[in-house]
Amino acid sequence: MAEDDDDTVYCDIQMPVAQGRELLDLLNALRESKAHPRLGKVFEHMQQELSISIDVIENPPTGEPVRRSSNNRADISHIPGHQ
Repeated sequence: MAEDDDDTVYCDIQMPVAQGRELLDLLNALRESKAHPRLGKVFEHMQQELSISIDVIENPPTGEPVRRSSNNRADISHIPGHQ
């Protein structure tokens, strides 16, 4: 990712788990194709974010419910390694 925050683009999207899985499959295919080498790290980061988000919804941490933000999104910031 870019070190200079002035040119960094942020994208926060929401979708049902089924669409998240489909997007994850698409990202895997794009990354494996190596057709977009400059986006390899971006694809990798997107895959990680999607995988964590899907896992938290499907396997909520035991003993604590999945936190939801005001717009009903799963809040995964409390999971170790994910800020």
